[in-house]
Amino acid sequence: MIINKIENNNSYLIKLLGVVIDIYDRDYLEEITKNIITKINKKNKLRNLIILEFYIDKKYGTIIILKDYNKLIDVNNEKEVKITVHTDTPFLYKIDYFDIKKNNFDNLNIYYYKRNFYLEIKNDIPLPEYLEILENSEIIYEDSYSIINNGIKI
Repeated sequence: MIINKIENNNSYLIKLLGVVIDIYDRDYLEEITKNIITKINKKNKLRNLIILEFYIDKKYGTIIILKDYNKLIDVNNEKEVKITVHTDTPFLYKIDYFDIKKNNFDNLNIYYYKRNFYLEIKNDIPLPEYLEILENSEIIYEDSYSIINNGIKI
Protein backbone atom coordinates (compact mmCIF):
# COMPACT_ATOMS: atom_id res chain seq x y z
CA MET A 1 0.00 0.00 0.00
CA ILE A 2 1.50 3.32 -1.13
CA ILE A 3 -0.07 6.43 0.42
CA ASN A 4 0.74 9.92 -0.89
CA LYS A 5 -0.76 13.21 0.25
CA ILE A 6 -2.32 15.27 -2.55
CA GLU A 7 -1.75 19.02 -2.48
CA ASN A 8 -2.49 20.81 0.79
CA ASN A 9 -6.17 19.93 1.15
CA ASN A 10 -5.87 16.79 3.28
CA SER A 11 -6.62 14.41 0.39
CA TYR A 12 -4.66 11.24 -0.26
CA LEU A 13 -3.79 8.97 -3.18
CA ILE A 14 -3.56 5.30 -2.18
CA LYS A 15 -2.11 2.78 -4.64
CA LEU A 16 -2.59 -0.94 -4.18
CA LEU A 17 -0.41 -2.37 -6.93
CA GLY A 18 -1.52 -5.79 -8.09
CA VAL A 19 -4.47 -5.83 -5.67
CA VAL A 20 -7.90 -5.99 -7.28
CA ILE A 21 -10.52 -5.38 -4.61
CA ASP A 22 -13.66 -7.48 -4.67
CA ILE A 23 -16.23 -4.70 -4.40
CA TYR A 24 -19.00 -7.19 -3.62
CA ASP A 25 -17.25 -8.47 -0.48
CA ARG A 26 -18.48 -5.98 2.10
CA ASP A 27 -16.24 -7.29 4.90
CA TYR A 28 -13.09 -7.00 2.78
CA LEU A 29 -14.05 -3.49 1.64
CA GLU A 30 -14.64 -2.49 5.26
CA GLU A 31 -11.30 -3.98 6.32
CA ILE A 32 -9.39 -2.11 3.58
CA THR A 33 -11.14 1.14 4.54
CA LYS A 34 -10.27 0.70 8.24
CA ASN A 35 -6.63 -0.06 7.38
CA ILE A 36 -6.34 3.07 5.23
CA ILE A 37 -7.94 5.33 7.83
CA THR A 38 -5.78 3.86 10.61
CA LYS A 39 -2.55 4.37 8.63
CA ILE A 40 -3.39 7.96 7.72
CA ASN A 41 -4.56 8.79 11.26
CA LYS A 42 -1.11 7.85 12.58
CA LYS A 43 0.42 10.89 10.83
CA ASN A 44 -2.49 13.26 10.18
CA LYS A 45 -5.80 13.41 11.98
CA LEU A 46 -8.72 12.85 9.62
CA ARG A 47 -11.85 14.89 10.10
CA ASN A 48 -15.51 13.86 10.25
CA LEU A 49 -16.51 13.24 6.61
CA ILE A 50 -14.35 10.92 4.52
CA ILE A 51 -15.10 10.20 0.87
CA LEU A 52 -13.32 7.27 -0.78
CA GLU A 53 -13.26 6.76 -4.55
CA PHE A 54 -12.07 3.35 -5.75
CA TYR A 55 -10.68 2.93 -9.28
CA ILE A 56 -10.07 -0.71 -10.21
CA ASP A 57 -8.02 -2.10 -13.09
CA LYS A 58 -7.34 -5.85 -13.49
CA LYS A 59 -3.76 -5.34 -14.70
CA TYR A 60 -2.64 -2.44 -12.48
CA GLY A 61 -4.56 -2.99 -9.27
CA THR A 62 -6.55 -0.44 -7.30
CA ILE A 63 -6.21 3.29 -6.86
CA ILE A 64 -8.11 4.96 -4.05
CA ILE A 65 -8.65 8.69 -3.61
CA LEU A 66 -9.44 9.71 -0.03
CA LYS A 67 -10.99 13.15 0.40
CA ASP A 68 -11.27 14.48 3.92
CA TYR A 69 -13.93 17.10 4.67
CA ASN A 70 -14.87 18.86 7.86
CA LYS A 71 -18.54 18.24 8.54
CA LEU A 72 -20.24 21.08 10.38
CA ILE A 73 -22.11 18.95 12.91
CA ASP A 74 -19.95 16.52 14.89
CA VAL A 75 -22.01 13.88 16.68
CA ASN A 76 -20.02 11.90 19.29
CA ASN A 77 -16.79 12.41 17.34
CA GLU A 78 -17.89 9.80 14.75
CA LYS A 79 -16.58 9.63 11.21
CA GLU A 80 -18.91 9.35 8.26
CA VAL A 81 -17.43 7.39 5.34
CA LYS A 82 -18.89 7.43 1.83
CA ILE A 83 -17.54 5.07 -0.83
CA THR A 84 -17.80 5.35 -4.60
CA VAL A 85 -16.52 2.49 -6.77
CA HIS A 86 -15.61 3.12 -10.42
CA THR A 87 -15.62 -0.30 -12.07
CA ASP A 88 -15.71 0.61 -15.74
CA THR A 89 -12.93 3.21 -15.92
CA PRO A 90 -9.96 2.17 -18.07
CA PHE A 91 -6.50 3.13 -16.87
CA LEU A 92 -4.37 5.04 -19.35
CA TYR A 93 -0.66 5.74 -19.21
CA LYS A 94 0.57 9.22 -20.16
CA ILE A 95 3.87 8.66 -21.93
CA ASP A 96 6.49 10.63 -23.83
CA TYR A 97 6.64 10.39 -27.63
CA PHE A 98 10.24 9.15 -27.59
CA ASP A 99 9.33 6.24 -25.31
CA ILE A 100 6.67 5.22 -27.84
CA LYS A 101 9.16 5.39 -30.73
CA LYS A 102 11.78 3.16 -29.08
CA ASN A 103 9.35 0.40 -28.00
CA ASN A 104 7.04 -2.00 -29.79
CA PHE A 105 3.53 -1.55 -28.46
CA ASP A 106 1.47 -4.03 -30.47
CA ASN A 107 -0.95 -4.85 -27.63
CA LEU A 108 -1.71 -1.21 -26.89
CA ASN A 109 -3.92 1.55 -28.19
CA ILE A 110 -2.20 4.91 -28.49
CA TYR A 111 -4.16 8.17 -28.15
CA TYR A 112 -3.05 11.73 -28.79
CA TYR A 113 -4.96 14.31 -26.75
CA LYS A 114 -4.07 17.90 -25.81
CA ARG A 115 -0.42 17.55 -26.88
CA ASN A 116 0.13 14.34 -24.92
CA PHE A 117 0.30 10.64 -25.78
CA TYR A 118 -1.61 8.01 -23.80
CA LEU A 119 -1.41 4.23 -23.89
CA GLU A 120 -4.31 1.86 -23.26
CA ILE A 121 -3.51 -1.81 -22.70
CA LYS A 122 -5.72 -3.96 -24.96
CA ASN A 123 -4.46 -7.46 -24.14
CA ASP A 124 -2.15 -9.00 -21.59
CA ILE A 125 1.44 -7.94 -22.06
CA PRO A 126 4.62 -9.45 -20.60
CA LEU A 127 5.50 -8.23 -17.13
CA PRO A 128 8.87 -6.64 -18.13
CA GLU A 129 7.12 -4.61 -20.83
CA TYR A 130 4.40 -3.56 -18.37
CA LEU A 131 6.97 -2.52 -15.76
CA GLU A 132 8.75 -0.43 -18.38
CA ILE A 133 5.47 1.33 -19.17
CA LEU A 134 4.92 2.01 -15.46
CA GLU A 135 8.44 3.37 -15.10
CA ASN A 136 8.14 5.75 -18.05
CA SER A 137 4.58 6.94 -17.66
CA GLU A 138 2.06 8.62 -15.41
CA ILE A 139 -1.14 6.70 -14.72
CA ILE A 140 -4.43 8.39 -15.67
CA TYR A 141 -7.60 7.03 -14.06
CA GLU A 142 -10.08 9.88 -13.56
CA ASP A 143 -10.32 11.51 -16.98
CA SER A 144 -9.66 8.52 -19.22
CA TYR A 145 -12.99 8.48 -21.08
CA SER A 146 -12.59 12.06 -22.29
CA ILE A 147 -9.13 11.14 -23.63
CA ILE A 148 -10.47 8.03 -25.41
CA ASN A 149 -13.57 9.79 -26.81
CA ASN A 150 -11.97 13.10 -27.77
CA GLY A 151 -8.40 12.05 -28.55
CA ILE A 152 -6.99 10.86 -31.83
CA LYS A 153 -6.35 7.11 -31.95
CA ILE A 154 -3.02 6.41 -33.62
